[in-house]
Amino acid sequence: MTLQAILAIIVFFAAVILLIWKPIHPILIGAGIPITLALLGILDAKTAFADFANTTVIFFMSLLVIGAAIFKTGLADLIGEKLIGLLGKSEKGIMMGSGIVAAGLSAFLNDTGTTGCLIPIVSSMAKKAKVPLSKVLMSLAFFASLGGTITLIGTTPHIVANGLLVDAGYQGFGFFEFAKIGIPITIAGLIYMYFFGIKLMPIKDISEDNLPQLAEKDPKKMIIVAVVFIFIIYCMASGLLPMHLAAALGALLVVLTNCITVEEAIDSFSVTTLFLVAGIFPLSTALIETGAADYIVSGLSLHLTKLSPIFLYAAVTGITIILTQFLMNTSLTAILVPMGILVAQSASLDPRGVVMAIAMAASAALCTPFGTGPNLLVWEAGGYDFQDYMKVGIPLAIIFWIVTTISCVIIYGV
Repeated sequence: MTLQAILAIIVFFAAVILLIWKPIHPILIGAGIPITLALLGILDAKTAFADFANTTVIFFMSLLVIGAAIFKTGLADLIGEKLIGLLGKSEKGIMMGSGIVAAGLSAFLNDTGTTGCLIPIVSSMAKKAKVPLSKVLMSLAFFASLGGTITLIGTTPHIVANGLLVDAGYQGFGFFEFAKIGIPITIAGLIYMYFFGIKLMPIKDISEDNLPQLAEKDPKKMIIVAVVFIFIIYCMASGLLPMHLAAALGALLVVLTNCITVEEAIDSFSVTTLFLVAGIFPLSTALIETGAADYIVSGLSLHLTKLSPIFLYAAVTGITIILTQFLMNTSLTAILVPMGILVAQSASLDPRGVVMAIAMAASAALCTPFGTGPNLLVWEAGGYDFQDYMKVGIPLAIIFWIVTTISCVIIYGV
């Protein structure tokens, strides 16, 4: 193994440790990775920083702007109010209604934004039905995460995994290809929460003073942003325009039509995600180009390739689910996908299936309050303790693991 490969592995493990330990802000970790790679001569400076403007970053950031416009104009609130109101007349009704709406919205919009806009709606419904708010907020957060698994744009890991898959020379995922697994997972989650999870939810005395407020509705802007959003989804699903171009066009249109201001568009950017994606992509490149990834995977392959395909899928999915409880799912996906492709090649499996398993499993951060944005958002609002998430989330994560494993084997073969 070359010196550059050894250095790349050292940077890799240092990045993982820092992302788990979090002694410094993730933005600094993301920025520090390409700087370190360039200074050590592992990658040239141009290559190390090239991913700050790659199509995956443009795609993701543009979608955040469109999502912010949908939330700002009150369109998301209107959809949530109407649909949750149809079912929200009991504890289970509110849970089911908010779960279906959260999953549906987050399949196309930012899951944290979806959770934020639905909290005041669910709070109002719970108050009318005399249901403790803490009994439904956690399920709202869970379904915002589960719903994100349904489409290519539903969650950042899908976007990142697709970008890495294409970069590796494989066919990218279709817009609704994730739905083949995401919908069964969401349905299984609804069944679990309806019959079992709701019984595990704690009852807490909480204040409603700090809950998010409903957006001020603007009918004209709601229509404009709805038309823009539908057009963009059509472009991406049909292939009429490249995905990053369609998303960028949509972001430009919602700003030009004053559905959202330039300042609000800029505020919608996730700077942390930008730096992590742009920082870890070159790390993946460095691991592959120096041969370090081959070295790591050859060690793993001695154990993984001895497994039958279904157990290999189960191992990959299980490892990802465990790690995603502690690592940001975006960075975890960028780290694991290149290795997953190599493992799949060694085991003579379809790399797209292994990448799909990793991308799906990265969204199963259900057992900790800081695992996802939605979980973090309802942590204080619901008055939850760390163990509350583990009590309700661990069985759901196991269901997630089983459904993902079986679905990937059926869809992508053995």
